[in-house]
Amino acid sequence: MTFDEAISYITEALKFGINPGLQKIGAICSKLGNPQLKYPTIQITGTNGKTSTTWMTRDLLYAYGLKTGCYTSPHLHSYRERMTIDGEIVSEEDFAATLEDIKPAIDKVKADLGELTEFEILTAMAFYYFAKEKVDVAVFEVGLGGRWDATSMVQPKVAAITGISLDHTDRLGNTVEEIAWDKAHIIKSDSTAIVGKVPDKALEKIKERCELVNTSMRLFGQDFSPENISIIKNEGSALSIQGIFARYEDIRLPIFGIYQVSNFTLAVAIIEAFMNHALDLELIKNAALSLKCPGRFELISKEPPIVLDGAHNPEGISMLVDGLPQVFDYQNLIVILAVSSDKDIKQMINILSKNTSLMVLSQNKSYRSASVNQLTDVAMRTGKRYIVEPDLKKAIAMTIAKASENNLICITGSLYTAAEAREHCLKLIPNNTIGYLSRIK
Repeated sequence: MTFDEAISYITEALKFGINPGLQKIGAICSKLGNPQLKYPTIQITGTNGKTSTTWMTRDLLYAYGLKTGCYTSPHLHSYRERMTIDGEIVSEEDFAATLEDIKPAIDKVKADLGELTEFEILTAMAFYYFAKEKVDVAVFEVGLGGRWDATSMVQPKVAAITGISLDHTDRLGNTVEEIAWDKAHIIKSDSTAIVGKVPDKALEKIKERCELVNTSMRLFGQDFSPENISIIKNEGSALSIQGIFARYEDIRLPIFGIYQVSNFTLAVAIIEAFMNHALDLELIKNAALSLKCPGRFELISKEPPIVLDGAHNPEGISMLVDGLPQVFDYQNLIVILAVSSDKDIKQMINILSKNTSLMVLSQNKSYRSASVNQLTDVAMRTGKRYIVEPDLKKAIAMTIAKASENNLICITGSLYTAAEAREHCLKLIPNNTIGYLSRIK
């Protein structure tokens, strides 16, 4: 099987949508000898921040010399990004070979139980690939929720919840309590729960889950917390962390967004819980300095200043607009917005309208993208200035042409939007960009 054939096979499964449940992925794991149980695991869920926290956790483990597998979703530019070992994405050859190895098991399960989703296939590939490569530990980001997510075939040593807010209400529930109840199912016996900032009602559900499976919980702001936070505009932030076992002073984060301070603090607590002892300060500092979070508060160009962020719900948009003036110097904010149609578009646009000088309404190429007509119906009611350009590439070029010296351009609304804009900007203004794409070609 070639890489292109593997991609065609996986993308063909997109038509089967999202089908939460563990029966099919469980059957595949059984036929493969349960590869996901052959190495220690960390599982991370949450409404926002779970991908960044997963990357940070991976980098801290790698800094300790552990061969570290990492599985995240969705990807920005290539399916290969979803599976890394020691931060290096899987090669085209290994990607194709992994799918070819497990395809007999997939075909048997499909024959017995019906078609599998794209996410189930990719998750099974990650389970198998990490076992084949004999990783020391693997970090799995939950795709959706927790209870029925395919990654929940693992038995995590540490189960982390970054935060809880309303999102995917059609599948997870209409209240933070219901969503927390679903996500808390990643917490299992013999694991330690690491919990970020969550609403009180959500915390009660998480506590109930911990009591049910008789496991301990460590809580942000109580058992660990960031301290002495300082924002260094246009450069990042500095902080100290009071961890579970020790205090870690004078850490520098070269990434933007005050929420990343919370994410990194959470990642340090996850590693402390995994290792069950205090960490080496110099290793933490070195890992922090090498952090990159593509598509998350990412300054992709300085001239003109352009920030990409995958904020895809009201909480994410609020964090974005609150955080931008804290970390960047600018007078006026221009936002290019393309959102998935199943999101709370009204609230997202209302938040943006109060914090921007101009909104440029657009669409990304995903079949899930809301039309500009949907966005316009909301934007026109705000009474604030907006422009409509359905083609995202044209919207970016037009905005760059309009932007003055003191403007900051932010492209947001979805990870699909961030990814598409990122590829275009890397070609449009190559001298102002980060060479991340070179790692996946």
